[in-house]
Amino acid sequence: MPELPDLTVFAESLTQLVGGKKVTDARYHRRSRLNVDPAQLRETLIGQRVVGVRREAKGLLFSLDRGDRLFVHLMLSGGFQRTPPGEEVAYAVLTLSFDDGHALALFDPRGLATVTLNPKSGKSVLDALQVTEESLRDILLSKPKLTVKECLIDQSLISGIGNAYSDEILWQARVAPKSLAGRLPEQVIAQLARAIPTVLNEATEYLRRQHAGMIAGEFREHLAVHKPKARQAPTGAPIKNEMVGQKKTYYTEEQVLYE
Repeated sequence: MPELPDLTVFAESLTQLVGGKKVTDARYHRRSRLNVDPAQLRETLIGQRVVGVRREAKGLLFSLDRGDRLFVHLMLSGGFQRTPPGEEVAYAVLTLSFDDGHALALFDPRGLATVTLNPKSGKSVLDALQVTEESLRDILLSKPKLTVKECLIDQSLISGIGNAYSDEILWQARVAPKSLAGRLPEQVIAQLARAIPTVLNEATEYLRRQHAGMIAGEFREHLAVHKPKARQAPTGAPIKNEMVGQKKTYYTEEQVLYE
């Protein structure tokens, strides 16, 4: 599933591709969940220009020039593909055609990606890049019996972090994933709060450099421990894995267990 660094670069790439362009057609292929009738979606989108695309939590928000918004959650396997006129895309969910003669297709082999026209404002959740030592302490103390791994990937507590980057953050902070949230010492919470933006921002910069223009897929070759084929972390420590919070989790013995 795309996480914060992937989605940030997706949003930047999509803005470059379709920003300022006018929608001339919108075809919903009924391979996903949509909150309005496809005819209403088409009628609303046609004739509007895309102002820009930005990441919102673990989704992408398209802003249009008449104030409408289109929110896309890629779920596990969704992505985008730019196509010439009339070309069909496998597993297409939604195809937007533009006045430059090209189209942008949202696809998902599993058919789980969601499309929401003008999403309602819900409860605000702290974005991962806005985490501070104080806010992280409050979150961890509110769920003292959960593992720290479960807290990091719970989108109702912190938005944007998924399975892969939670492992990277915990390794960077040298905190074992099965540590109990309520048992972390103050200095360790501070280490973890620093690790979150460091890991995410460094990954985003890597993707910008090495995979410029990406609008689909997940690239994980830069990760330190969340690498199924890797046997050692950059420090030389053996990488272990086990299920934590129903997620396959990668870590090393360098990470301290707090319980």
